[in-house]
Amino acid sequence: MHVAVDKGAEAEKSFANYISYLQDEGYITPPMHPWTDLIRQHGNIATHEIPATDRERALGTLTFTTQLLRMIYEMPYKVQQFLPAP
Repeated sequence: MHVAVDKGAEAEKSFANYISYLQDEGYITPPMHPWTDLIRQHGNIATHEIPATDRERALGTLTFTTQLLRMIYEMPYKVQQFLPAP
């Protein structure tokens, strides 16, 4: 939600709306769809169920979320050091 709103989505929408927004804007590419959908599924389970998640699922969600944040924020920042100054 925070990433999508930071990138221009309207606030106070559904989580699915934010995923769609990031896909439509090109932040989530087709090869990323399966693992961004896993982030959504795992987040939905954690939001609506009391039992704690298992370690493997938690680490998987963390890995996929980290990669998503890298692709959206870190890589565009890093490429700037290799581009000619304006």
